[in-house]
Amino acid sequence: MKALKWLPVGTLGIILGACAVKSEYETKAPPSPKIGILLASHGDIDDAETELKSYIEVSFKKNVGIPLPDWSREIFTGPAYALSVSTVKAQYDIIGATKYKANSEIQRQAVEVELARAGLKGRVYLGYNFTPPFIYDTLAQMQKDGIEKIVLINKGAQFSYASSGENMEDTLEYLHDHPEWNVEVTGYKYYTHDERFRAVLADAIKKDAQSSFPGVLPKDICILVASHGLPMWLIEKGDPAVQQMRDAFADVKIRLLGYRLYHGFLNDDFFPGAQWVSPKALNVADKLAEDGCKNVLMDGRLSFTTHHRATLYDLNYEVRNRLAQLSGAPDKGGPKVVLAPNFDGSRSFANLIAALSKEALSGKGKLVVLKMKDAAPLAENIVGKPGTPVD
Repeated sequence: MKALKWLPVGTLGIILGACAVKSEYETKAPPSPKIGILLASHGDIDDAETELKSYIEVSFKKNVGIPLPDWSREIFTGPAYALSVSTVKAQYDIIGATKYKANSEIQRQAVEVELARAGLKGRVYLGYNFTPPFIYDTLAQMQKDGIEKIVLINKGAQFSYASSGENMEDTLEYLHDHPEWNVEVTGYKYYTHDERFRAVLADAIKKDAQSSFPGVLPKDICILVASHGLPMWLIEKGDPAVQQMRDAFADVKIRLLGYRLYHGFLNDDFFPGAQWVSPKALNVADKLAEDGCKNVLMDGRLSFTTHHRATLYDLNYEVRNRLAQLSGAPDKGGPKVVLAPNFDGSRSFANLIAALSKEALSGKGKLVVLKMKDAAPLAENIVGKPGTPVD
């Protein structure tokens, strides 16, 4: 038997320690980038006395749906405000606070919870085009928070130059102003075509129809699906949102076979001279009355995921009153009319947004890369400019 050869004292510890260090460096993964999901939209206000002037002025200066060159907008902002303020203020006086921001915050929190459930460590932010917190300011906060990868996703499902396009342009403005931020940004163009969105929408409508009219057969329930309208000139420039809404509505109509479904648009058509898409939801009310609808559910979730002035005034006030004028008030034999709740903190919708965001981080979905890491951002006035190809 050969004698054991003993190592000098401490040698074995040095060897094992070196192996341990080597093993640690071999197995330790690089830290994951800090992820931020930015939910964006036009936004809305609660207090017309203090917020309306800025809301109208910013909307007029930035909204691509208004067919004016950028250089002229500052000149016409004052007259545009004077022309529209009484009309818009009267609407807010009727509907009161929209609670848009509070309900969007509930939605933000729900998406953040679903992200965690999906195993994705990330923060969810809110940013708006026309009201605080503006997208530009939210991005400043994301930069301060050290976010390294962003998914920008419109709260509504469709792509319009006046929604997703504006969100992306606002984002590009910030990125060009802050070249020191080495961030990766992916814009989600739209998800209205996604089977999961259509299923979530149809399921929510069906559930609300059943709870709003218990014991009533589907054939006796009329559902008015109302979505955001657009001026015709923007559609003629190639804006796909209206066709996307119509396609999604046709799909939902099949999913809700047995119910009586109608579709109309909520148009901000109080500015003179612009022709808007039809049929306007207010005019569809005439068809519901003609068809003898006695149980009417009004729903805005096809393009609004949080209630907004358009759903609260154009739909819940104007359409409701038109139905009462044509068919009588509910207490006088007229139809029972219910405005469905919006998605807000709906877990099924939040789960969808979380899934879409996670997929986008892997390059899946209808995406546009606004900025790669270690690279300059896309040029401005491209992705959101009317006439630019969407797909």
